[in-house]
Amino acid sequence: MSDTGLHGDTDQPVGPLGRALRDYAVFTLDPDGLVTSWNLGAELIIGATASEVIGRSAAVFHTAEQRAEGHPEWVLEQARELGSHVDEGWRLRKDGSLFWAHVVTTALWSSRGELRGYAKVARDDTVVHNKLEQSSRRLEQSSRLFRDLFSLTPVALGLFDRHGTVIDCNMAMCELFGHLPERLRGSHATALIPRDAPDREQLVEAFARGVRPDEESVQEWRLVRSDGEPVFCELHIARAEQDSGEPFWVVVFEDVTDRYREAESLRYWAYHDELTGLWNRAAIPDLLADAHPDRAAVLYCDIRNFSRINESLGYPAGDEVLVALARRLEEHLPEGWPVARAAGDEFAVICPDVEEAGGIAAVATTVSRVLHAAIEVRGERLQVSSMIGAAVASESGGRGEDLVRLAMSALVRAKKTGSVGVSMAEPALIDSLEGRLRLEAELRRALDRDELTLHYQPQVGADGTIRSAEALIRWPHPQRGLLHPDVFLPIAGQNGMMPDIDRWVVRRALSDASSWPAPPDGEPVSVSLNIGELTPGYPIFTDLLERAVAESGIDWNRIIVELVETAIVDLPSRVRAGMAELTGRGVRFAVDDFGTGYSSLSRVRDFPAQIIKVDRTFVSEITTSPYDFVVVKAVTDLAGALGCSCVAEGVETVGQFDRLRSIPIERYQGWLFSKAVPSAELADLIEAGPIRPALAVAE
Repeated sequence: MSDTGLHGDTDQPVGPLGRALRDYAVFTLDPDGLVTSWNLGAELIIGATASEVIGRSAAVFHTAEQRAEGHPEWVLEQARELGSHVDEGWRLRKDGSLFWAHVVTTALWSSRGELRGYAKVARDDTVVHNKLEQSSRRLEQSSRLFRDLFSLTPVALGLFDRHGTVIDCNMAMCELFGHLPERLRGSHATALIPRDAPDREQLVEAFARGVRPDEESVQEWRLVRSDGEPVFCELHIARAEQDSGEPFWVVVFEDVTDRYREAESLRYWAYHDELTGLWNRAAIPDLLADAHPDRAAVLYCDIRNFSRINESLGYPAGDEVLVALARRLEEHLPEGWPVARAAGDEFAVICPDVEEAGGIAAVATTVSRVLHAAIEVRGERLQVSSMIGAAVASESGGRGEDLVRLAMSALVRAKKTGSVGVSMAEPALIDSLEGRLRLEAELRRALDRDELTLHYQPQVGADGTIRSAEALIRWPHPQRGLLHPDVFLPIAGQNGMMPDIDRWVVRRALSDASSWPAPPDGEPVSVSLNIGELTPGYPIFTDLLERAVAESGIDWNRIIVELVETAIVDLPSRVRAGMAELTGRGVRFAVDDFGTGYSSLSRVRDFPAQIIKVDRTFVSEITTSPYDFVVVKAVTDLAGALGCSCVAEGVETVGQFDRLRSIPIERYQGWLFSKAVPSAELADLIEAGPIRPALAVAE
């Protein structure tokens, strides 16, 4: 071979090329594999000089194992056959150490096609190889850790390709679905979905598009076990990629079957009665939605004298009767007639099409016969029957909830009149109900807009000086004028508005009273509050008073809370303790309409009241009825014995006033002194001094 300038002398090129040649071992071999040239890079990498190498076989730089396997000869053979060969592996240095070599072997041919030898270019990649090897080990460790976690985690995990095929699954997933690993691997995701599931194909399409189902990372599916049992799972889905760039999905299956069934149970009992299993009151509007809009009917049924069963045999026996009636209604009414237990002993039957059933008379007869039965309970044979109120959409014009209200109103009317048979919702009843519904909506609006007002009726001493004033609610209706509480408070009570009205009364009354002037004798005028539903003594009422006192600045001892006599029956100890606490702050309690209730003297004795109000029914005839005079005298004597003061209500004539003064009574309230007036007018009366007993002008 001619001199190529690659011999082992030190006269090497300088600059980038020279530096490159020092980084690469470049040497040539003759056709037999003996070294014919050796550059500086080869000397630096292998550690042997040209004089030590030239003429020797290049195989000495292979490991013993490589030489035993014929690897050096095989490399030359590959280069001779293919023209060149790229090889990587460990090689020996002169000192016996190993380095990782990247070697390119090229066959050299003459122009006549004769093999002249081989050229080899080698690079020391030990550092790079070690780094790659470390990365590979770390990757392998990470992969092993993932496989261990994948296998051992108690959470069901599955790997799916983009087509929905199970690539792998852990034991938790196999146990969740009741399949062996070999059964799950290779199967499609749809094998986990019930065949009758309406969204079965959704998962197939989602995987086919290569996206997460519904583009959501968390979703809930109804899946199926190998034994056919449903299992509800929350799927947590994450996208990943294989080394090839092909996407796959890691899916966590969280078993939420218990949670789902609990939610289903809650949904079920939200619309079903716990005792009878029938639909409940809340379900009736939805049941009516499935009925004919113009020919539906609601029959509201009440069991006659049901309270006697509870009283004589006990509440468990009453429950047995209700369950028996529920079963009769389910078994004997035509199919498609929903039945609901609307309240204690009240049932609602819905006929979806009255015309199809032969008319409302036939429907009512059917229901009445079912509820007219002899039921044996605890050895007693009880004969039960019902009162029924009915409303038909075509006749009443009612829809949905209005139809139920009409039937209820018809039943209420039947109870009041004692009528036998079915009571129908007639036009007059419908008009009345619609009027109440309008008034209810208007009352809510008036309360929200602060359109109610309070009038105050003075309570005076024997000399006519105003000592306190009772707050009486009024509604200045824009069309109907000033409405008294007996018109709108019953509606408020039926629709859950009384607590809000109570709160409004307390805050407005204390605010008004804080602006009243003191009478000439300087004793501040108290304000007397009527509470409809909030219970004095409970924290919610105490908190309300505290806020109202703080806002108004009024003294606690100017507050009087009136309760009707019936409210003191069986007063809970908690209420009694709370009232005693308020009394300690200065609040006084009054028993209103005393003598009209059924409280015993022992209850009155224990009642934490400071004022007893004599009802107007005894005052009105006190000048002509010796009986009424004796009753009033007895009440005042009782009040004195209990340490209470007495107020006489409904004082309208001078004769009544004179008769009462002889008893005597501490305070008087009635039109003889003043009707109920707005707060500003009451302030004027207080400033004017004692009121002369003269008959006031009626409202």
